[in-house]
Amino acid sequence: MSSETMMLKARTRMLMEAPFFGTLSLKLKLAEDDTIQTLATDGVRLLFSPKFIEKLTPLELIGGVAHEVMHCVLNHHTRRGERDPHIWNVACDLALNPILVKSGFILPKGALNDPKYHDMSAEQIYNLIYDDCPEGQKWGFVLDSTKGNDETNSANEADWQIAVTQAAEVARQRGMLSGDIEEAIADIVAPLVDWRNVLWPFFTSMTNLDYSWRKPHRGYISEDEYLPSMYSEQCGPIAICRDTSGSTYEYQEQFCGELNAVVSDIQPEKVVVVQTDYVVQEAYELEHGDKLPELTLKGNGGTAFYPTFEYLNENYPDLEAIVYLTDLESDPDDFVRCEQLATCPVLWVCTNKLKAPFGTTVQITL
Repeated sequence: MSSETMMLKARTRMLMEAPFFGTLSLKLKLAEDDTIQTLATDGVRLLFSPKFIEKLTPLELIGGVAHEVMHCVLNHHTRRGERDPHIWNVACDLALNPILVKSGFILPKGALNDPKYHDMSAEQIYNLIYDDCPEGQKWGFVLDSTKGNDETNSANEADWQIAVTQAAEVARQRGMLSGDIEEAIADIVAPLVDWRNVLWPFFTSMTNLDYSWRKPHRGYISEDEYLPSMYSEQCGPIAICRDTSGSTYEYQEQFCGELNAVVSDIQPEKVVVVQTDYVVQEAYELEHGDKLPELTLKGNGGTAFYPTFEYLNENYPDLEAIVYLTDLESDPDDFVRCEQLATCPVLWVCTNKLKAPFGTTVQITL
C-alpha cells in the first residue's frame, strides 16, 4: 500500500469515526515531502514523509493526522510571531496533545504530554519553557502560514473559524463531538452578539396561520387585487455585509463568527452574503438550510458603504433587513447616500464606539 493511499484511508476512517477531525482534514491538501521527515502543516497543506507514516499503525496515523488538524484549529500556524520556531513547536504540542489523548486518540510514540502544562495555551507554555525548553517533539510539526503577514493570517484564521464551526456541527449532529473538543473550540466559534435577541425584532412574528398585508398575495396582483399573503414565522431574506477594508483585517475572524451565527441561529429564508470594501468584491446567496461555505477574504482597500447599498437596492429590493459588520469608518456623505437607498431596517455591527447616523448600531469588542 502506498503512503498516499495510507493517508487517504486514514482520512476516510476519520470521517466515519471522528467526523470533526475527518471533515477538517479534507481542508488540507496532501503533499508528500521527505524534507519534513514526519508530519507537518502550514494551514493549507498536510505534509507527510512516506518513510515515517509507513512505520505507523493505522490508529497512530489517525492520531498523527488529528494532531496536525488540531494545530490548524488552534491557529498555531498563524500565531508564532517572532517566537523561536523550535520552542513554539514544543509549546504547541504540549498544549494540544493532552486534548487529543483525552478524546481517545492514539498518538505516535514520543508525543509530548506533561500534566503540568495541561489546560494552558501555547503562548502560556512558551513563556514557561523559554529558558529551559524540554527535548523537542519527535514528529508532527507546525509551520508558519505560507503567506505569513497580518492581513493574510487574519483571513486564514477566519476561514478556519468557519470550517471549525461547520465541522463541529457535523460531529454534534452525529453525537460524536467529545466534551474535551467542545471545550477546546468554545472560544474559537463563540459569537459575541446574541443574534436571536438583536435580529428577531426586525422581523414579523406572525405564525404561518396569520396573514400579512406587508407582502401582497402574488397570485392576484396581475388581476389588480391586493390581498394579504400567508406569512411564516421564519424570517425573510436578509443581507449580511462583511466590511473587508484594510482597517478591519484584525476583526475578520470575529466577523466570520458573527456571520455564521446569524446563518445557523436565525436561519432566514435567504441570506445574501456580501464582501465589500470600497466596491462590492463578492456576493452570493444562501437558501434556507444552506451551510456557510469557506470564505476567502476579498478586499483590503478603502471603505465606502454606498456601492453596497446600491447593489442591494438594485438586486434585492425585498430584503427584510441588512446587517453590516464594519468599523463604521467612512465619510458622512457616504451615510447620507446610503440612507436614501435603504428600503429596510439596517443593523450596523460596529467594532468601536462609533454610531451610525441611521439604523441601529450594536458594538462588539474583542
